[in-house]
Amino acid sequence: MWNEWRCHSPACVRCRGRYTRKQERQLSAALGDATNADLSMFTIMFGVASEADGIGPMWLKAKSDLRNRVNAMRRASPRWDRVALTGWVEADPIVYDDMAVLGTQQRTMLAGLNTPCWRADGGPAWVVHIHGVAYHPAIDWQATQAAFAAQWPGERRVHVQPFYADKSVDANIGGVVRYSTKYRAGRWMGGGFDFWPVPWMAEYYDWADRFSQGWQSMRFRMNGKAMTDSRNMNNASSVDVSYIEPMYTTSSFNSYPILYTDGGRSS
Repeated sequence: MWNEWRCHSPACVRCRGRYTRKQERQLSAALGDATNADLSMFTIMFGVASEADGIGPMWLKAKSDLRNRVNAMRRASPRWDRVALTGWVEADPIVYDDMAVLGTQQRTMLAGLNTPCWRADGGPAWVVHIHGVAYHPAIDWQATQAAFAAQWPGERRVHVQPFYADKSVDANIGGVVRYSTKYRAGRWMGGGFDFWPVPWMAEYYDWADRFSQGWQSMRFRMNGKAMTDSRNMNNASSVDVSYIEPMYTTSSFNSYPILYTDGGRSS
């Protein structure tokens, strides 16, 4: 269109921004009947991959485990039937020497994860996690967090935060989507922003390009089931986000706290 070819590369700022905005609009439309009380941002820390090529297998297992956890909760209680999740994988680099400068909360969280094989070449291990939007109209956010924490035990490993009551649903969704699909090749360390070295960026994007067409495989999505008995449920329709296209990252932050990356700061 207009003599423009879209590469859809995970490293392309323009493609990421365009598709993130589209994701915001489409997810807001899919959750149009939801209230702030029905929605939360969720973060789950899955583990530490010793190298970039280990991110994919860890992410694929995590997606299967997350789906199995929700299905197990649905078998235990019909209140979980309409739970719907949309989230994206994120992998943050870490080297052994970082442990000395991480904050207390970060060190506490990492202590509950697996210990990677620290690399002799000085390259990073990668902390694999997910951020996203949880729709849970028949259960509260505390029950959602408890269910995920049973699957991934460990202090500060799972965090579910209800949407801000003083913002609109669309504004909350937009903030979470922008944070979940953010792009900035760096991390907050010791009170300052530390950009990734070029070899780290090359390693990550080489893996990403081989693992996924665009960011299609970077996303997790689980739809809610249709209701069969609404006597003790709210009347919003079952959420179906199956039509939403793959998304790409953008350089944007919001005010949600993050466990590992010290997010929520202005870019």
